[in-house]
Amino acid sequence: MGPPAGPWNLRAHATWTEEIGMAARARALLFAAWLPATVPAHAHELRLGGGYAPHGPEKGASLVLDYVGPGLAGLKALGGPRAYLGTQISLDGYTNYAQGGLLWRWEARRTYLDLGAGVAIHDGKLDLPPPTAGLSDAENDRRRAVRDDRIAFDTRWQFHATFAVGWRLNDRWAIEIEGQHWSNGQLGSQTHDGADSLGLRAAYRF
Repeated sequence: MGPPAGPWNLRAHATWTEEIGMAARARALLFAAWLPATVPAHAHELRLGGGYAPHGPEKGASLVLDYVGPGLAGLKALGGPRAYLGTQISLDGYTNYAQGGLLWRWEARRTYLDLGAGVAIHDGKLDLPPPTAGLSDAENDRRRAVRDDRIAFDTRWQFHATFAVGWRLNDRWAIEIEGQHWSNGQLGSQTHDGADSLGLRAAYRF
């Protein structure tokens, strides 16, 4: 539909042009009001679920809680990683962990992959005495039993690695298969005992 024809109708032409401009502005304002409600907030995430250590020692279930922050503008050259903080709380009386580091995400439609690395601190056993020649059989059996049940970390601080494969349910919620690994890397220690956990959790972004 075009403007009224004829040079005599300049006023009608101006009115028609003004109406078109007003309609365009109205559509722009409507879109601006609609945009925040439909574009999800990517800045922050909370993730809660359960994990399980599939092999011993310290085989058992745990509660997993993570916070993931926004992308770090100063690290765009490294792929724009995000900072994360998390904790893993044993439900079987074993070691608890708190960790933090950097997380990278790759997305494809509704799925995504997270890979992260950082450091952790734990409240587990340190310097568990090994069986030693010259001790009684009973004492060595006791030491073996303890080491069969508890991880000998040797160091309070550990390296931490994590991954997650996520499926987005909607703009806010996702479910994830996640994994955690803690290890001292045998740096400054004679042992290389570590821990692993696999789990399932829900993720909410806001």
